[in-house]
Amino acid sequence: MKKIILMSTVLLAGLSACEDYNDQFNIDSSLTDVKTGVTIQLASSDYGTIAGMEANKELALSKDPEGQTYVAALEAIGENKYFADATEAEWYLPAFIDYKYPNADTGSRISVQYNMYRGQSGYLADFKKISDYTLTNNDYRSVWNGTSTATYLSPSTLRQIPSVLESRMENPQEGDMVAVNYAYSEFEPGAGGGVVPVVYQQVNDFEGEAGNYVIAAKANDGKYYPFGKLNDPSKNYGYIYPDAITVTDGIISSDNGADQVITIEEGKEGYTLLNTNMQYIYQSGTFNSFNFTSSLPTEGGEWSIEANGDGTFKLKNIEKDKNVKLTLYNGSYSYGSYPASSYTYLEDAMKEESKLFTIKDVTLPEGSSYVWSHDPDYGYYKASAYVGGKNLPAESWFVSSVIDLSETSNPMLKLDFAFNFLNGNKAEDFMQIKASTDYAGDVKTATWTDLTYDGSKFNGWNFIAQSVDLKQFEGKKITLAFAYKSTDQCAPTAEIKNLAIVNGQYWDVCLFKEVPESEVAAQMLQMSRASGAYANTAALYVYREGAWSEYTNEDANVVVADPVFYAELGADYVSKPANVFPIYLVQKFPFAAKGDKAAVVYRTDTEGTMAVTEYTYDAGWTASQIYSARTTTFEKTEEGYVAMAGTYLNESLVGDEGGFVIQDISMQGVNYVWKNDATYGWKASAYYNNTNYPAESWLVSPIVDLSEAMAPQLSFEEAHRYLNGEALTDHFAIKISTDYVDNVETCTWEDLIFDETQWSDGQTWDFYQVGPYDLSAYVGQTIRIAFVYTSNSTAAPTWEFKNVLVNEAE
Repeated sequence: MKKIILMSTVLLAGLSACEDYNDQFNIDSSLTDVKTGVTIQLASSDYGTIAGMEANKELALSKDPEGQTYVAALEAIGENKYFADATEAEWYLPAFIDYKYPNADTGSRISVQYNMYRGQSGYLADFKKISDYTLTNNDYRSVWNGTSTATYLSPSTLRQIPSVLESRMENPQEGDMVAVNYAYSEFEPGAGGGVVPVVYQQVNDFEGEAGNYVIAAKANDGKYYPFGKLNDPSKNYGYIYPDAITVTDGIISSDNGADQVITIEEGKEGYTLLNTNMQYIYQSGTFNSFNFTSSLPTEGGEWSIEANGDGTFKLKNIEKDKNVKLTLYNGSYSYGSYPASSYTYLEDAMKEESKLFTIKDVTLPEGSSYVWSHDPDYGYYKASAYVGGKNLPAESWFVSSVIDLSETSNPMLKLDFAFNFLNGNKAEDFMQIKASTDYAGDVKTATWTDLTYDGSKFNGWNFIAQSVDLKQFEGKKITLAFAYKSTDQCAPTAEIKNLAIVNGQYWDVCLFKEVPESEVAAQMLQMSRASGAYANTAALYVYREGAWSEYTNEDANVVVADPVFYAELGADYVSKPANVFPIYLVQKFPFAAKGDKAAVVYRTDTEGTMAVTEYTYDAGWTASQIYSARTTTFEKTEEGYVAMAGTYLNESLVGDEGGFVIQDISMQGVNYVWKNDATYGWKASAYYNNTNYPAESWLVSPIVDLSEAMAPQLSFEEAHRYLNGEALTDHFAIKISTDYVDNVETCTWEDLIFDETQWSDGQTWDFYQVGPYDLSAYVGQTIRIAFVYTSNSTAAPTWEFKNVLVNEAE
């Protein structure tokens, strides 16, 4: 084979040496490579190529050498994977065609199919300002207005949400929206006479809800001990020595709890406590014991109630500055009210830089001089190795000075701890709490014991109260350390504050609120539905014409990501909606049809920023595209490629709004006229509830750029019925504007004169091809096309159109 190739090469060399080579082989030296019938369909990567071509960069810069506007627009083409207008395509595609077909000769015609921006669905303009609000216990109390103590909404009370928003939302503006989270149950609280059976249900927050409670603390034996009465009711002072009561799944039965009830009532500064012996509980003098009186006390009788964040509450006597604690004394459990010094060995709130802790860096993240830092504005220490938008490996320890536990009894470490950006990892893998009895300045040479904390509940920037057992170090001197270690895959942020070491033999109280037994059953059902979240439902409300109402839209299903969704996601916000919402929407709409749309409202960050994303169904839910396909043909001239007859607007409109925008001029008896349909395209009607209603509504196209057109024309398919003998032109019009900006009533419109004989006969739903209509009067301009629907009490016809096309006449 090699020999044959060699001989052929020699022969060709000899032939090329002959002056009459062309004549002998009759080869025309003027042969050209004219490309016709070639279509390039741009791939996703091609947009980046177009944006990165030097010829295009120079062209963009030449158009605006100072402002860089066109340079930025060119870069956006590569990022967005679409062109923003036809002019951009005509500017930048020639260089790409030349790159693909460098040897094509003058006269070649090459078509390019590309993505052209067309905008979002018109109704998405409604979502301008969205906030997030979760109903509180006070809100539920106002809803039920004394008829029930339920902390949820039922079918009969959903209508009260606008009233709640009216009292909670300050200075709302027209169009403001609120995503409302609330607990919901189909169960309606009972009504009528007779004694309503009650139980006592544990609560995790207290917002000043006066009422009947059982107050009890859980000791280290796992049992609950109630607070509020002396064993001898004839005495009026002393410590409280209670017997344990039964608590099952956070519920105390009426049999166990009725005799232990404390009525909490509002006082001047705090709350008063009244037991079932009709005695107020107060403190007198310097004693840590309690006093009891049948009349409202004049000193030491008001208490503050503050949640600790771990299910317990700090019950403090305001005047004496002492806290109610259950303690184990001489083998018996008892209640007293003690100053903090009685049970606190060490306290560091960390509102200012700590004098107890120092930072020991082992490995700093590249480009940074620290991992641990103090935030004086919010009063906590934080650790992070996320630098310059990257997760970086690091190791840094936050180490205490020596802590003397030689005189302690059952010591316990308490702190508030927050962890964010774990990305599904375990907190314990990035932060260990350690203790050492031999630390001498080098964290690597000391012996450390890992301490156990609960890292399962971290969900963003929320601080979680932690209790860490130090009993094994009772009677010893120790050093505590928080050891942070990150990787290039995960560098979370940890925050700590309110650190203290307390006597573990002192326990704060829990609150059990009196509620009807039937409502607890309903709430338990609601809680199971909510996967542990208190609120289990969400809805979107909008402020219009001075009132709040639930937002609805005929063009799409509007869904608010609810608390159950976030609980299942394990996060307070959605960072990658494209990964989760297609699955979420399948669950919400199992019978979706092609072309159906859904707008999902959700939180995007820990600050509660709200956003909305639209999805369209087509064998699955995907984010709606904001661009459509367009084809332009280019011809190669002596000066280069020039855009030829093109397509300026080409939208099927079937389940696709095509960038058209609705503007209602007058409405009577109907909420809308135009609706986009997955089968029929755009559809207009003001016939509702067997009545013809007067209306006028415009449907305005996106910009149609005819700046380079030569003989543009408009065509579309339409069907209509129910003119009731009136003229077609009395109800349908097509208008053109060259100066439209947002409002059809503040610009100039020209009527497109059309031949009614081309339109459907109005007797069937068969679509007719209408047009083409000459648009050459608008060559060199950008226009909007409006389809105008008008109805009256005699006729409110139905009008459908689809497959609208503005293209160059052949």
